[in-house]
Amino acid sequence: MQTEAEQQPWWRDARRRNRAALVTFAVLALGGILFPAFSNYLFAGDRRVLVVTLEQDAGQTKREGLKATCGTLPGISVVADKGNSDPRIQGRFPVRFDIAGTTTQQEAALLLCLNQNRERFGVLGYLPENDGN
Repeated sequence: MQTEAEQQPWWRDARRRNRAALVTFAVLALGGILFPAFSNYLFAGDRRVLVVTLEQDAGQTKREGLKATCGTLPGISVVADKGNSDPRIQGRFPVRFDIAGTTTQQEAALLLCLNQNRERFGVLGYLPENDGN
């Protein structure tokens, strides 16, 4: 003989309905956390960029000179400037080098080139972007 609680469907029992709602919410929340983690970070690939900051009065000629000197190294490419192409405005933007997929030796050669030309082009410093930190 079945009791009245066993005969009614699960969605009419408050305790079972609350448990089902809680489990559903937990699965959706965990999926909402894990899906972006896998798609944005683990499967994204190498997107590293080295951003070189120049002195305030460094003009377009120093920027172009730095690009020509250090941007031709093996494995290194210059990221195209974005924004206003006016040299007076663009001269204040940093120079970006694409270092995605480079070896440690190629990246060290770029850093050596930047350090050797620090005074010549007015390099203040450099910082990697998209390196996972």
